[in-house]
Amino acid sequence: MNGEHVSPKTRELLDRPMEERVAYLQKESCIPYSQANRILQQLEDLLNHPKCDRMPNLAISAQTNNGKTRLMKHFLSLHHASEASGAIIAAPVFYLQCPGFPDEGRLYSAILLKLCKKFRPSAPPQEKLVLVLDALSKIEIRILALDEANFTEVGTAAKQKRFLNALRYLANELRISIVCLGTEEMLRVIRSVPSVENRFLPTVLPRWQTDNEFRNLLASFEKIIPLKYPSDLQSNTLAAKPLTRSEGTIGELKMLLAAAAMNAMRKGTERITEEIIDGCNYLGPSARRQRSVSG
Repeated sequence: MNGEHVSPKTRELLDRPMEERVAYLQKESCIPYSQANRILQQLEDLLNHPKCDRMPNLAISAQTNNGKTRLMKHFLSLHHASEASGAIIAAPVFYLQCPGFPDEGRLYSAILLKLCKKFRPSAPPQEKLVLVLDALSKIEIRILALDEANFTEVGTAAKQKRFLNALRYLANELRISIVCLGTEEMLRVIRSVPSVENRFLPTVLPRWQTDNEFRNLLASFEKIIPLKYPSDLQSNTLAAKPLTRSEGTIGELKMLLAAAAMNAMRKGTERITEEIIDGCNYLGPSARRQRSVSG
């Protein structure tokens, strides 16, 4: 065992107790792949875009658990808030969980709460908007990122349109870019409002398929899985199994590989095989839904 199949950092863990290796597996990590790198470059381009009257925006769509939140948080870690001068905080990327309902008043409240600003919760939206514009203008914001922007799944068409127009107003007034992260349903509603649609460039993190890109992803995962022997996950004989079990999303794939690695440690094989995958403690999304309905 020389550990050449894993990264130097992972290699240091190969002789550590199983509990430490499992904890390492369960840490959040950002695995690089070409589509993620393209979106990161798009985000960098937004961040560096000169301020203008019509700032570009981005709508990132992906199936649930396919990496959009992890990708945004990685970008946020590259551009975290810092002290600008005196007591002023500079936050070029302001990240927020979108309210679960298309209501601009709730959006303004969420922004003010995250900025620790005092406001009257019962105040009308326009009063909160004044406070939001003032607060955001003082933190050198360049991108407002709204995650879980699936407000489009609830509320009337009129409320959805009013919410999207509120986002457009923030972008215009502050001369910032808006990034929305959500599902295909989010894109559908954005397309239904022409004045908003032409402001948002859509980009998609697609479901994975058995191709070279997926094999490269498996090879990247293997580099951070602290098993003593190579599994050759990207091989033609093995690659299809984790894709089928995880149903093509990167979040499920990570859960599956972590469960398989733990099974390999317990069994003493120290490598992932088809048998190890079949015997690991993992249920895919469809199986979990079926169990939930039958239970």
